[in-house]
Formats: sequence, structure tokens, C-alpha cells
Amino acid sequence: MMAGGDLSVGRSYCVLRGETVSGETIEIRPIQLTNATAGRTWSMVKATIENQAFKLTSIHPENARLLDQVGGINGLQPGARIPELLSTWGELYNNKLDASSPRRLKAIRLDMYRWSSGRYADYDNFITSWRKEL
Repeated sequence: MMAGGDLSVGRSYCVLRGETVSGETIEIRPIQLTNATAGRTWSMVKATIENQAFKLTSIHPENARLLDQVGGINGLQPGARIPELLSTWGELYNNKLDASSPRRLKAIRLDMYRWSSGRYADYDNFITSWRKEL
């Protein structure tokens, strides 16, 4: 998840994980679920975390309703639509498995970390997590 290059610029990054019905925590590669390139997948995640869909000139009616409920863009928590993204990814993952498989997910989560820069270490500073029961 880390890009090489300028050590003076920090980066946030995310890891997708699933909690299986057997109790195991596994890492999931979204590229295997969406058949999209990694760059496009993680750009979509970043845009979702930053609530970019709510900042368009013509937004989806459900997004407009949510903005009305929370009193505008400043009332939104970061990643307001992450639960829907996680549900979709969880369903895509589970649909590839037999209904009785112990590898099926009971929950899926997106964990965000921050690398503050300066050196190629200290890249595991946990920031937040979004979790969705399936």
C-alpha cells in the first residue's frame, strides 16, 4: 500500500479486512472483488472517505436527503457512504463461497493508517476503522 518517493510527504492508506464465521481475521484485496485496477479501487475509497459524491453540482437524490438530515456537508462524518461500499464488497466476497464455508464473512472492515513521513518506518499508525456486519 505504500508508494515510494518523497519522504517529506505523509500518506494515509487503508487495509480491507474480513472477519470470517470461523473467527479468523483475513486481509482482502478489493481488486479481486471488483476486477478494477488497484489505483482506481483505492482512488474510489479515498473519494468515498472524503465524501466527494456529496460535493458534486448534481448529486444523487439519496445523498441530497442525507445532507438534509445532517444539516449540510459539514454535518457528515468522513466516509458517510463507506458502509454501503463495505456491504457490497462483503456480498461480492461471500457470493464466491459456498453457503456453508467457514471462510464466509460475518463482518468486513476498512482500517485506515497514517504514515507521517520522514523515514520508511512508522507506517502503522492506526487512525480509524469502518466496520459493517453482514
